[in-house]
Amino acid sequence: RAVFLADGPSDEPLGDHLEAMCAERGSPIRITTPDLRRLPRPPGLKVEDRLRAVFEMGNNYEIIFVHRDAEKQNPRDRYSEVEAAVHRVRPALPWVAVVPVRMTEAWLLLDEREIRQVAGRPRGTNSLALPAPNRVEREPNPKLILQGALEQASGLKGRKMKQFKRRFGEHRRLLVARMDIHGPVRRLEAWQALEGSVDRALAQLPESI
Repeated sequence: RAVFLADGPSDEPLGDHLEAMCAERGSPIRITTPDLRRLPRPPGLKVEDRLRAVFEMGNNYEIIFVHRDAEKQNPRDRYSEVEAAVHRVRPALPWVAVVPVRMTEAWLLLDEREIRQVAGRPRGTNSLALPAPNRVEREPNPKLILQGALEQASGLKGRKMKQFKRRFGEHRRLLVARMDIHGPVRRLEAWQALEGSVDRALAQLPESI
């Protein structure tokens, strides 16, 4: 059993992708993604506080997955943040840091077809101004690019466009859920680091798990 702490609600489908990655490596793991916002006293954003809240609920897990967008920080700082938090809360457990550069939206910019599908016009041909795959991790604001691409793909105007914009969280969650983990994302440095981290964590699990 594993726990996955997502950076936000629309990132929660990443847990399904992590399950699939583990299963492909011969380790069928059931990942729980708790909604800590529902607790009587929700923890803050600090990884350590969120981990303590998870284990105070009495759950037992064999592996920890923590998602933290790099944003403007060096990805290594995020790995160190997760490592320090795990070592303070459950030092004996294997852990995996899920750290997109700069944020999860960078991974979602790689699939124009899915963007058009989620936007409701799968046969659209207008330009979405998406960056080349080898540039997505260097874009300073992939979230803004994704928002613009979805809006362009929708072809909507006026009041319908305003309504469409308010659904960005829903659209983003769908794109995360439908992300092809065997597609172009595997060429990105952050994804390769994630796969390596998963391999190392699974290697630490006892044979009986």
